[in-house]
Amino acid sequence: MYFPYFHARRSELYALRALCNDYQLADVVVPILEPVNSNPSDLIRAGIDVFGLAGAGAVVIANPYQHEFSNGVDADWAEAVSAKIEEHPSIIPGYLCSQTTTRADVTRFLAEHPRRAVALLYWNARLTQAEVQVLAAHNRVRFHINLHERMSAAQRAALPPNKAVDIRDDFIAQPKNADYRGTEFFTDRHLTFRDVAIGFGDYSVVGSAFVPGGGQPSAVAIHATYKARRTGEIWVEHFVSDDTERNVGTVGGKYQQAAEKLVAAATARPREFGNDRALQEYAADAAEEHYPGLGKNKERQIYHHTALMYQILTGAL
Repeated sequence: MYFPYFHARRSELYALRALCNDYQLADVVVPILEPVNSNPSDLIRAGIDVFGLAGAGAVVIANPYQHEFSNGVDADWAEAVSAKIEEHPSIIPGYLCSQTTTRADVTRFLAEHPRRAVALLYWNARLTQAEVQVLAAHNRVRFHINLHERMSAAQRAALPPNKAVDIRDDFIAQPKNADYRGTEFFTDRHLTFRDVAIGFGDYSVVGSAFVPGGGQPSAVAIHATYKARRTGEIWVEHFVSDDTERNVGTVGGKYQQAAEKLVAAATARPREFGNDRALQEYAADAAEEHYPGLGKNKERQIYHHTALMYQILTGAL
């Protein structure tokens, strides 16, 4: 199974909603949502309800800590999200175990969801090896998720392979869009994960660092993953606008330049990029010289990468 990790922002949720409508994601793609916005409406409407009504799995982290949750989780947010999770059996509450987490915290979380399968996510966890071993044997923990491979070797070895998931940031982020060049190796873990885990994951083509939205970019980039025909590895190709200076051209024109490059590559190499809704929409934009906005560009990149992983895991590509 593939576990993409997101910060549950609108473009990410909209991409997941479209994917859930287009593919049978259950038991193939299980997104992990770590919210950063304290208004739960998008998370509920475009995430929890969509996946729940489709009977598809998704992990929703109950103790987010970044951005608008830097001072803790508001009781109203927790109540609204928890109530929605309870409506949908396929939605899995998750708990992020960090350097401040104690065994009592995890026990409290398990008690809050007495009849539900849950997920535990480990990020520099303070828990001892003995405590991890006890949790590894807990029958209600559906997934043990190792973030950034920040568990010790002994802790990771304690996790049962049929519940273990390893998530790594496979995207090499650059300071500016203009800094991206050519193609880069992304991952081959889809070929090997079954030896040690039930699944693997990444942070899509966005990267793990949470970066609040900024101003207009000096260049527009489209990051598109593809399957190398000879090796089966996944690589990422960066399609960057020709205009890379802030005071040169328009954002819409720069998007057109990047989209035309992507469409040319995907058309010439269909057995590598596959075919999905996002690629079709890029092609339509390039043909019609239409600029849908930067949010839609991000949504399509996420859609394409997740659709590519789905097609690879199901043997369609």
